[in-house]
Amino acid sequence: MRKTTWAVLMLTIFVGLTLLRDSDSVEADWKFQGPITLTEKTYEKVDAQAAILLDSQTGEIMYEQNADTSYPVASMSKMLTEYMLLEAIKEERIDWDDEIVVSGSAAATGGSRVHLVAGEAYPIKDLYEAMAIGSANNAAVAIGEYLAGSTSAFAEQMNLKAAELNLRSSSFVNTTGLDTGYGQNEMTARDVGMLAYHLLNDFPDIVKLTVEPSVELASTKENVANTNLMLNGENADWSVAGLDGLKTGYTTAAGYCFTGTAKRGDKRLISVVMGAEEDATRFTETKKLMERGFDNG
Repeated sequence: MRKTTWAVLMLTIFVGLTLLRDSDSVEADWKFQGPITLTEKTYEKVDAQAAILLDSQTGEIMYEQNADTSYPVASMSKMLTEYMLLEAIKEERIDWDDEIVVSGSAAATGGSRVHLVAGEAYPIKDLYEAMAIGSANNAAVAIGEYLAGSTSAFAEQMNLKAAELNLRSSSFVNTTGLDTGYGQNEMTARDVGMLAYHLLNDFPDIVKLTVEPSVELASTKENVANTNLMLNGENADWSVAGLDGLKTGYTTAAGYCFTGTAKRGDKRLISVVMGAEEDATRFTETKKLMERGFDNG
């Protein structure tokens, strides 16, 4: 009787250990064969200070690198100026046909610019296109002054809008992103990506403009080239199928920055590269992010 009981006990222990081992094997196989996620293990590090890649429809983060460290954001901050202008148009507080009398301070703003004469009036649509395509700082200042009365007042509104959009680590002192004596705009890559997410989802028609290699301003007949060199098709290293925006940025403090977006089929991605050391690098790194995102997403 004791021999039988002992044999049954040993058999039970053996079966239990076998099942446990098989269960561990199945679990290990499931983990190994599971879906590939775009982490640093499957992505080589982006050659820049910070980067992020996200799905424009779901907001899912597909890759991130130093995404929660704040950096100078340069002209990519103009995406918030664009958002606030388009929101004012949508809410019928202003109209595309409204004309802005350009102030002396706006006309004199340096960096990327278009030909604006102090005291002259220009349609909002022209100033918007100059800002979105040519990254014109003087046009951005004129828009901010028109919407809020002054650059400082508009910066306050930008910070309020950033909080509303849940951009938790962003701070703005002007419409342009230029480094000034009173500070500069700063954002994290995550906040830049989410700003682009809101801009594309709330105002999807923006890519009909940002995809254009250049635009002619109706009021001045000035031809404004797009600062997004990925659109000109001259460099195969930068070519990304479906890319149609979104915004470049550069200052000495910020380095070379770019927020890109591309759509293939039903899928649209947003990439952010901040603080690249060379002009070309922001575009080649954008291509790497985009291609791997579409391949693995």
